[in-house]
Formats: sequence, structure tokens, C-alpha cells
Amino acid sequence: MRQFKASVRKFCGDESGILLAEALITLPLLIWGFVALFVYWDVYKTINVTQKAAYSISDLLSRQVVVTDEFVEGLSEVLTFLTPGTNGSRMRITSIEFDEGSNNQPLVWDGDDHYHLLFSCSSDEVAAPPHTNVTIQALEPQIPRLKNLRGAIIVETWTDYVPDFDIGLLNAAPGLSNQTFENFVVTSPRDRRVCLEGGATECSVTSCN
Repeated sequence: MRQFKASVRKFCGDESGILLAEALITLPLLIWGFVALFVYWDVYKTINVTQKAAYSISDLLSRQVVVTDEFVEGLSEVLTFLTPGTNGSRMRITSIEFDEGSNNQPLVWDGDDHYHLLFSCSSDEVAAPPHTNVTIQALEPQIPRLKNLRGAIIVETWTDYVPDFDIGLLNAAPGLSNQTFENFVVTSPRDRRVCLEGGATECSVTSCN
């Protein structure tokens, strides 16, 4: 019995091979942490890239006075070029003008509307249909107050993101799911407004088709 107790005491005090045991426990956590850091870094990189792309397109549009259908369609290719590695990007471009009207009465529409649609184009008219004179009124809280008869360019982008790795860890860390990053950029044009060439009336086209 005494020899058995001594053997148990010796076994409990034996620390040989403990490094290997610790490595087997911590290595999976270290690998998970490394992969998680990579995924989160990629998420923030994608957000940053999509924001820069939206601002770049908005700045490019703000330097124009009259654009063509071909020019607007080419911006979709620019967006794709500026957002490499993503799973798809969509864009909607809208040009508006603020009009106070005369005698407190709007010149072009009825009711309390103040924004007049100059044109609206979308690269995906199913997921993001072009705006109308009605729908742009709902954007008023997101648009800075404009001077009378001054225009603004609105660039909206949607970029789909799919993580390269599933970093979920049971119920402790659910991980990241597929997401869509949205950007809403309002820019004041260099000129009074930006129009689309070939409208039925002066600067009043609501579709790029």
C-alpha cells in the first residue's frame, strides 16, 4: 500500500510531457484566433474599399454637367474595378434639385415635396429600382438642406460579402454571416446640377434604359 501511494505521488508530480499537453489544448485556439483576425480584418478592409469606391464615383459625377447613358453604365464597371474580391456590387445614381417654388407653392409637383428628380439610374432595377419624384421625398432626412435651384448627386451602393472562413465556435462565438454593406453618399456638384443627356424634357429622365 505504501508503494502504491508512492507511485501515485510520483505520477502526480511528474511534469514530463506537459508542454505537449498544453500545446494540444492551446494550438486549436491559436489557430482559431488567427483565422478570426484574418476574417475581421477582411471585413473592415471590404467596408473601407466600398466606401472609397462610392465616394470616388460620387466625386467623378460631381465634376460633370451632362452625362450620357454610356457614361453612367460605365460607372458600374468602375465600381466593380474598385471593389475587387467582393461577391457582387450594385449601384443606384440619382440626381436631384431643390426648388422652393414661388409664393410657397412648388413649381413642378403638388403637396409638400421639395425635391425634383432630374434622373435616376440603377445597375439592378429589381433589387434597387430607380427613384421617382415620390420616393426621393423619403430621403429628405439624409440629404443636407440645399439652396434654391441647387442640385445634388446621390450615390447608393450595395456590396455583398461572404466570409472566407466560418469562425463560429459552438455557442460561444457565432461567427460572421453573409452581409451586404451599404453606402449612401450625397455630393454637391461643381455646377448647379447634373443632367442626363437625351431626356424627354430638359434634365427630366427617370430611367437609363
